[in-house]
Amino acid sequence: MRDASSVIGQNLSLPDIEAAARIFALLGDGGRLQLVLRCMERPQTVSELAEAAGMSQSLTSHHLRHLRDQRILASERRGRHIYYTIDDAHISGVVQDVFAHVTHD
Repeated sequence: MRDASSVIGQNLSLPDIEAAARIFALLGDGGRLQLVLRCMERPQTVSELAEAAGMSQSLTSHHLRHLRDQRILASERRGRHIYYTIDDAHISGVVQDVFAHVTHD
């Protein structure tokens, strides 16, 4: 896997740019971003995420499916429950950098 320093400045393909745009679009929704932030804290179930975000379980599941499809979140079954967590450190880094930017004086 390439890190950001090896990608910046290189010619990116249109499919790479479109894939990045899909991720930014998903993170651009406040509800989905809230789910991502919760999953950065620790693995959580749909019901935990729905309650914390003030969403129905159906809407939460819908958002989680899209976040999983783009590899923003990963899921793991443990007994009767499925736990959601950040798929990799790159996503956490992007989210942390954005919040550092918006809270910077």
